[in-house]
Formats: sequence, structure tokens, C-alpha cells
Amino acid sequence: MPRQEPRMRFSHFVFDPKADLLGEGPLSEVYRAMDERLGRTVALKILRANVDIDPEADTRFAREARHTSQLEHPNIARIYEYGSDAGRSFIVMEYLQGRTLDKIIKERALGVDEGLRIAVQLTSALALVHRSGLIHRDLKPANVMVLHDGTVKLLDFGIARANNESGITQHGMLVGTVLYMSPEQVRGDELNARSDVFSLGAVLYHALTGQLPFPGNSFPEVCMTILEGKPKPLSQLRSGLPPTFEEFVMKCMSADPADRYADAEVAHGVIMAISDSLASGAGTQNSSYLSGRIAIPPISVTEGGDAAAALASGTRKDLANELTRAGMSVLLLPGNGTRDTESDFYLRGAFKLVGAKGTLELALDQCKNSRCEETREVWHERIEHEGEEWDLQAMLVRSSVRALKRKLAENALRPDEPAARDPKAARELAYKAHGVLHRGMTRHLLASITLFRRALEADPQSALAYAGLAEALARKFLYWDGDESFLNEAREHARRALAFDPSCAEAHTSLGFAYHLRGATVDAQREYRLAIQLSQNEWLAHRLLGALLAREGNYKAASPLLRRAIAIKPTYISTYDHLQNVLNHLDRYQEGLEVADAGIGAARKHLAAVPDDQDARVHLAMLLARMGLQNEALAELAKARDLAPKDGFTAFHCASVHALLGNAVEALDALKAAQARGFYVRAEARNAEFDVLRGLPEFQELVA
Repeated sequence: MPRQEPRMRFSHFVFDPKADLLGEGPLSEVYRAMDERLGRTVALKILRANVDIDPEADTRFAREARHTSQLEHPNIARIYEYGSDAGRSFIVMEYLQGRTLDKIIKERALGVDEGLRIAVQLTSALALVHRSGLIHRDLKPANVMVLHDGTVKLLDFGIARANNESGITQHGMLVGTVLYMSPEQVRGDELNARSDVFSLGAVLYHALTGQLPFPGNSFPEVCMTILEGKPKPLSQLRSGLPPTFEEFVMKCMSADPADRYADAEVAHGVIMAISDSLASGAGTQNSSYLSGRIAIPPISVTEGGDAAAALASGTRKDLANELTRAGMSVLLLPGNGTRDTESDFYLRGAFKLVGAKGTLELALDQCKNSRCEETREVWHERIEHEGEEWDLQAMLVRSSVRALKRKLAENALRPDEPAARDPKAARELAYKAHGVLHRGMTRHLLASITLFRRALEADPQSALAYAGLAEALARKFLYWDGDESFLNEAREHARRALAFDPSCAEAHTSLGFAYHLRGATVDAQREYRLAIQLSQNEWLAHRLLGALLAREGNYKAASPLLRRAIAIKPTYISTYDHLQNVLNHLDRYQEGLEVADAGIGAARKHLAAVPDDQDARVHLAMLLARMGLQNEALAELAKARDLAPKDGFTAFHCASVHALLGNAVEALDALKAAQARGFYVRAEARNAEFDVLRGLPEFQELVA
């Protein structure tokens, strides 16, 4: 019989010192061991007996145990226990089955999808580290474990440091692994979370390209390369990497810390948006959102008589509707099919009907100038289907649109010549559109959408315009009977904004708003917080997150957010109304009165300058109602109704004011009017002002 290796006992653990060795470093060894007390397999990390070469090793070892044990996250290796036996310290960790990222990189570079999955999980883990006030300081592929099921685990907090702790340096060497160090870490400067973000980028760079971002033949040479801060673009080292992913990695590795993401939580939000946009096709050839102008002349009929002519006409109209829905500006040309029109594309069609079989030939021309006087054919396809007339048209349109979207997106994202851009004009139009949008009425909403689209005509890459359009479409969900397709479009536009500018705070706000209205409050909170981290002046994220937390009963957290929103944008009166209500719930009645007074004063001043700001007027009425000033509140409602007697937004807020005043009959009548005019009453039915109506059958019927 083969001789069995002797088993070693250490404290209450048993292991084979040769067969169970998982890894070792200069100061410690890690073994797969059996915990005899609990009967489970663990990873046992033991500090070497002779640590004279590093007197701080035991302190650092204890620090690793303390820091890691505070971090409960599915992507961070768990610490079970810390102790000592016979004068040697040990840490007990969960036993992980997988491979470290450095071993994977030695074999191959990561694929795009695999790289995104690892980036999402790694940033999620590191975000918790940073939220907990820690800095990892040694992020490298050897400290990233990829389990057999694809789960990522962040390891080794041996040199992690809390913001309030004094530093520890290893004797005779830099703290961390130089190949992935930030420039400030190489210089020995004080570090913050942005240093970890740099190391994150360096790790992803190496994993995606198979090459080090800062190569060198010696320690000093690597340090000098890092300090020079000029890594090659990833696209020079590998093909097929989405530009947004490359931009993310390169931004992480910016030489100036101020140009990087502030911390891993911000980075996580950006990589989540990139991952979502790529999964949904935004920013790729499969995008469901298109832009540009397309002219469609009548489809000619080559065979089939009147039946074919009717099908051809219907098909053209349905094609136009579907392309409009996808974001294109469509012009149906008259019978002569003149090309003398402002357009980017020209779609020609010919149709024949033989029995039950219809054949549609389509050709797409790209215009070389704005009047489409010169064109070149970029696509031609024959589409055939067989069926009853009522079904044939739908099948032809479905197949045509699918193929056309692919081609139009491809040409939009890969133009022969760069499209003319006017970023300044686009920004001015987007800001103007935001101002119009927040005045509240349906006509304001529609006018803002037109302005946002004009901004995109001025600059097709304006992230601010896409973000604003996303917010407008999310609001359209409320104004158009809760049609969820508008929320889907809103998310597409927000993701497109992030594809153009991953640091666009307004895009995260709009994405959060779309989640918020759908009821996905956890996702909404994440996006609002990301927006705030990207820009402390993103007032709407403060306002919406404050309102969301207040609705969930977290008034203490809501109060400072709403105060900040008022400080940034004092003319948005609804924030005063929300804050006054929050302060009342916190039993801070005097402060609530002061906020209400300030809101009433701000509203009257603002309305003197912008009298058609319906949002300001109805929230002025709500503040007056909360203060018990019934006659003044009703007077403002009368002005609001005179301004827009058939507006659903106005009717809904009239209902809110009447409910606050205890006028149940008037409130129900106004709610019915709002619903009849398209306002999605159910979405806002949880508002506290409607508590007086909840027991009434008429109210239950309205919100059912």
C-alpha cells in the first residue's frame, strides 16, 4: 500500500503540508484545511514563524483580518476567524475553487463579454471597500480569483488601509505590486480611492490585451513608464473591443487622479451602464435607437394590380411608422418621388404580388449632401413572404424593418465622413429644453422633446441631449396612460448618452427616473447616487433620491438631499413641498414652516418672471394648502386651470391640493379628469396627500 503523507495539526485545523498547499508568499502560506470544530473545508493562511525581515508583518496580518471581516459581499472572500497558535498568527477564509486572474492571463486574453463580467463584479466589490473607508492598495491579477462558475472574488487585504489609519510600509519595498501601481503610489504620495481605480484599469488592460500597460525590463524602468503615463490604446493591441469599454479602462488609468473616476462606486455605475448598453445593443450595430432623416417615395408595383398597390401603400406607411418609432425622422415623398429634399437616406422600393406570394425589393441610398442630390447605394435586399393579405403586409414590414435597422445603425455609427457637430449649440438647446420640460404641462413636455431632437441635430453625439430626451420620455410614461414603451425608450436614450460620455451625471439621473417609475427602486437609488457622485450639482438626482427615500420612510436621509436640491436650483418649487413634508415627519415643525415660507416666496418671485411654469404654480398651491391658507391655495388652482383647462398634469395636481384641503369630492373629480386626459394616476396614487381618499370606492376604482 502506498505510504500516506503525515497530516499536520495546527490549532483546530488538519491538513497535508505538501498536498494541501494552495499558495505561499514571503511572509505567509495558505493551505486547504479541515476545520475540525465545524467540519468544513477552509483556506488557512498562516504567518511564517520567522518574520524578522518584516517587523510589521504581524500588525499587517491582523489588519487584513480586521478589514476583510468587515466586508460582506458576494465578490469578496469571506473571513471566518483570526487567531494564533504557538505564537503564529492565522486567518481562516472561505475555500475557493477556481483560478486567479494572473494564471488565466498567462494562457489568453479575456473575451469582451468575459472582461465585462469580471469588471462588473470587481468594481462592485471594490465599491464596498471604498464605501467602508478602505483603500485596497494592492489590486493585481493575483488577487482576483475567478471561480469555476464565473464568480469573481477579491482577495488579500494585507496592505489595505483605512482613511484614519497611519500607513505601513513593507521593509525595503514599495507597498503594493509595482506593475499595477498608480503614479502617486510609485512616488510614495498619500493615496485615496482613485489610486485603486488606476490599478483596476491596469488589471483590466492586462486582462483584455494580454500585455502590461507599463512594461519594463527592470523595477526602475517600470516605475518610469508608469510616471510617464502613456500606455498604448487598447485598440492598437486587440481588435473588437467596444470603444466605450476601452474609454472606461483608459479613463481609469489617467495620469492625473482628478481625471479618473472618483472611486469604485462611480466606476461600477459606469461599467454597469456600458454592459447594459452593449447587451441591449445601444452603441453597436444592433441598436434599437436610430437617428437621421430618411425619405421614402411611393413603392412601385411591378405585378399584381390593385391588390398589390394597396399592399405596397400600406407597407410604406407601416415602414415609416416603425422607423419613426426607432428614432428616425421620416418623410413620405409625393407620387413623383423627387429627391430634392433634405435627407440623409433615400429608401426605394418595388413590390409584386403573385398569388399569395409577395416580393418586396428595397434599396437604401445614402445622401452625399443635405439635399440628397447625389447618392450612393449602401444596401439592397429582396424580401419574400407568402400568406393572406392581412398577414402578408405585417410579415414584409417586420422583415424589412429588422434588416433596415441593422443597416441604418451601421451607417449611423460608421459614417464615411464625420458628421458636422456644433456641441455649443447642442448644449444651449439641451439646457433650454430642460427648462421647458420642468414647467410641467403636456405642451411643455412635447416642446422639450422637439428641442432635445434639435440639439441632437446640432450634435449627434450630445450626451446631455440624449440624457434630457430620456428624462422627457420617462415623463411621457406618466402623461400617456403609463405606456411602458416610453420607459424602454428612455432607458435606451440614457444608455446611448453614457455610451458617448460615461461620466454624464444627467444620464444616470434619467436612467434612475425610468427605473423609479417602473418600481425598481433599488436600481433607481443606485443610478441617483452615481449621478450625485459624478456631479454634486446634479440637482434633479438629489431631488428624486430625496423624494424616493421619503416615500420609503427614510426621512433622515431624505432631508439633506432635498436641502441640497433647493440650494442648487431654488426655482424648482416642488422640492420645498417635499422637504416641508419630510421635516414635519421628523417633528421639526418650525423648520418646516420656514421652508414652506421660503418656497412660497421663491414661487411668487419665479412666477412673476415665468408665469406659465405650471409645476411651480401647482406646488405653490400645495405649500399654501399645507400652511392652511385655503383661499390662497384655491386662487392659485383657479389660475392653473385657466392656464391649461384640459391638461392632465394640471388636473392631477389640482386633485392633490383638494385632497390636502380635505375636499374629497373635488379631488376625485379632478383625478377622474386627469385620468381621462391620459395622466397615469396609478403611478402617483401612493402620495401621502391622497390618504384622505383611500377608503373611498371611487378612489379604489381609479387606481385599480
